[in-house]
Amino acid sequence: MTTRLAVTVRHEATHTLVTLTGELDVISGERLRPALDKLLDEGHTRLVLDATGLGFCDSMGLRLLLETHDRVVEAGGFLKMAGVDGAFRRILTVTGLYAAFSIYETLPDALASVTD
Repeated sequence: MTTRLAVTVRHEATHTLVTLTGELDVISGERLRPALDKLLDEGHTRLVLDATGLGFCDSMGLRLLLETHDRVVEAGGFLKMAGVDGAFRRILTVTGLYAAFSIYETLPDALASVTD
């Protein structure tokens, strides 16, 4: 099991863009958790997650994303996902969680949905 996951965070005026590239699994998820916790602790609750480069997500990665989603919604924000495809799309569909997230085909579509 590979644990390579690159995380890029870019703060914009209306949202924070989090780009994930690689594989989100039990090990890399535990490295991602502090980055997401820090964003939320700093009040960044309007998140757009670019999953275009995410090749794999296991159940622990999915749990982390669900927890993050619940926290931002509770704080009055959102978690929008873009570029959900391949194995990641399959796991969301099979688990019935595809509808739990705001999912957009492309990053430009997700960004266009962000309003002030």
